[in-house]
Amino acid sequence: MSSKLLQWMLMSVLAVMLIGAASPVRAGVSDAWVTAKVKMLLMNSPRVSGTPINVDTNEGRVTLHGRVPTTAQKTEAGRIARAGTGVLAVRNLLQVVPNKSKKAVMVADDRIQEDIAAALKDEPALKNSSIHAKTVTKGVVLLDGKAASLSDHLLAIEVAGAVPGVRQVASQVDSPNEFGDREVWYDDSPVDANPGNAWTDGWITTQTKTRFMTDADIPASDINVDTRRGEVTLFGTVPSAAVSDKAVTVAKGVSGVHSVKNELRVVRASKKGQATADDAHIESAVRARLAAAKMEDTHIKVDVKAATARLSGTVRFPSQRYTAVRIAYATPGVLRVQNDLLIEVPKAASAQ
Repeated sequence: MSSKLLQWMLMSVLAVMLIGAASPVRAGVSDAWVTAKVKMLLMNSPRVSGTPINVDTNEGRVTLHGRVPTTAQKTEAGRIARAGTGVLAVRNLLQVVPNKSKKAVMVADDRIQEDIAAALKDEPALKNSSIHAKTVTKGVVLLDGKAASLSDHLLAIEVAGAVPGVRQVASQVDSPNEFGDREVWYDDSPVDANPGNAWTDGWITTQTKTRFMTDADIPASDINVDTRRGEVTLFGTVPSAAVSDKAVTVAKGVSGVHSVKNELRVVRASKKGQATADDAHIESAVRARLAAAKMEDTHIKVDVKAATARLSGTVRFPSQRYTAVRIAYATPGVLRVQNDLLIEVPKAASAQ
């Protein structure tokens, strides 16, 4: 295959992905979905591929974190992230750290293809997907096949990208365009959390964020969370080293986490101030925000005492429960959320 043909093919694949990513925001797009899509766009880009970039999304606001070798790559990563569907804003915290005499690993293309096949086969989370390296040309890989889930698709790109000699990974894998509820939102782990089983990465991130929001000592709004193959990276700011240590401990307690990388910065003045309104005013504000979210088939009760918002009642979907906790936590004056919401499918829906 000629280099010009390869370049045209890769650019075509990337263009299709970018067009899909730049389409109008669809209703109900989740932060977990936005994060996955931005990660895939970054890993498929020939200008930033091969650079591990942490991505976290809160209410459509994407934060990029990590190290890149050039200012141009930092700028390009920000541009790519802003093109993502559902992205409202991008905070680019990437640090420019030039590589010091880093030598490229030269491996024959046929060997790379064999190694990718072995790596994909050995990944337990991909047992329900059929993904392979269609072509490898000068270290540039094109993945093909069918993924059982969006996270399988993302994982396959990460697995292939980690194989020695791979310079870039493009993908034309067919996969669902959304996360399944159990894949991200449910309390119980969707699979056995074996080390290296990244099928639960989205689930781990969601669980970690939820635990932060329901802990009075942890400023969840100031902490970003990203998970890659069971390794959680925490970045952002905390008011003390003790809070930093507690955040790490809480993250380690989530099923499926086999290591936590702590890149939190201690900023003595906490950004989340003490409550300035009384509990009755805070309670009214939480109710108003939940009503504005217009979550159908939910019956959420709010009770605020000592700046702790207790949510009880029922929601239809696990994703609605996470959204309710996030909305309550983001309400000015709320220092902690007690989540007592239950998932209850309406009788009319369950009878269908």
